Amino acid sequence: MKWTLSQLRKFSDEVIEFDGELELDDLTDRRDIVSVDSTKVNGGIVVRSDQFHVQMNIDSIITMLDSRTSEEIQVPVSVESMEIFDETVEETDDLDENVHPVIHTLDLEPVIRELIIVNLPNAYTESEELAAGGKDWMVIEEDDYLREDEEKVDPRLEKLKALLDSDEEKED
Repeated sequence: MKWTLSQLRKFSDEVIEFDGELELDDLTDRRDIVSVDSTKVNGGIVVRSDQFHVQMNIDSIITMLDSRTSEEIQVPVSVESMEIFDETVEETDDLDENVHPVIHTLDLEPVIRELIIVNLPNAYTESEELAAGGKDWMVIEEDDYLREDEEKVDPRLEKLKALLDSDEEKED
């Protein structure tokens, strides 16, 4: 998904439609990402003097490791974005995150790669089952925790609890 600026200028103030697939081998160095199965990108480019406005729809399927079971699972990622490529700005300029400097060629691949990475979940699972526990910890329901917390009495307050219990028995 790469065009020279001279190719794009031929279509000034027209929408240049594009639709294609992109092969992304090494998406990121995250260990939970196994592979990028397919990435489909479509949208349009509008040429305006020194700016190129690109509206993109990205649909990708990423094979990741399940956060709980470590099995390989398919994670769909869908992103819509409006990006502006500008010839008059430089990399050192303080830019909006959707404005990119461009010289000679408009290459969408780095931007597509970045958009997918930013929209990937940090943890993803298809398992409905809660983890039972691990070394020195276990999962319990909130009600059980509250009941357990109520049953615990500070040893320093044990005598006061006995007085409270005895007062309740006198009232009955």
